[in-house]
Amino acid sequence: MHRDKSFYLIQNVDHAMRILFLIEKEPRTVDNLHRETGLKPERIERILEIFVDREWLSYHEESGRYMLGVKCFELGRAYFQHLDVRNLAKPILRDVVERLKENAYLTTRIGYEVLYIEKQEVEKEVGILSRFGRVLPMYASASGKIYLAYFDDREVEDYFKKVKWVKYTERTKEPEEVREELKVIKKRGFSVNLGEYEEDVVSIAAPVFDYAGKVSYTVSVVAPAYRVPEELLRTRFREVAISAAQELSKRLGKL
Repeated sequence: MHRDKSFYLIQNVDHAMRILFLIEKEPRTVDNLHRETGLKPERIERILEIFVDREWLSYHEESGRYMLGVKCFELGRAYFQHLDVRNLAKPILRDVVERLKENAYLTTRIGYEVLYIEKQEVEKEVGILSRFGRVLPMYASASGKIYLAYFDDREVEDYFKKVKWVKYTERTKEPEEVREELKVIKKRGFSVNLGEYEEDVVSIAAPVFDYAGKVSYTVSVVAPAYRVPEELLRTRFREVAISAAQELSKRLGKL
């Protein structure tokens, strides 16, 4: 029976999550995981290598065991921190959707990636893949470039040294292009993405400040490029996104 690529992708994700949650219970070796999952050691090692590289797991050389990494801690901490902000954001995102008729999201940052933690989405005959619960690279997302724009100089340098640059589409920008863009994002108070992560998908994001004046979240609007040309994104969509982000910032205590 022929199976398409999506089946194998889902299967690989399932294997990866099984391994992650086994290690969540207690640290394990490759042999442990082989016995418990029935997967070939070579396949397990490839999955573990990705998890370690992304800091979801760490490896203890002396014992040969894998254990949870810093990203798991950050994600768990973020979950509790975001329970209240998600509730505050829901009516604001709902208003954005009513005004623009496109998907709106609340994002936060986990390490060097963007996590979409709340949503208000529209149902249309031609839509886009939901970003809720997804993790995207900072350099190729409107929200991610907001966070980068508010990094201090040292954080920016660390980011560009450590991040692995992937060209997702023909529009994905090179590192120096992103550097130049960051210089104006902070001044203008919004960021756009024109098909840099997904072909024919555009987005705009505005910063949400917490009570301490830190950019902890963004409000983002995502839409198909054919429905939202760049000019509309930079005018009407910009106004609504910035207004929503400012309202949420007030509710979080920003003076």
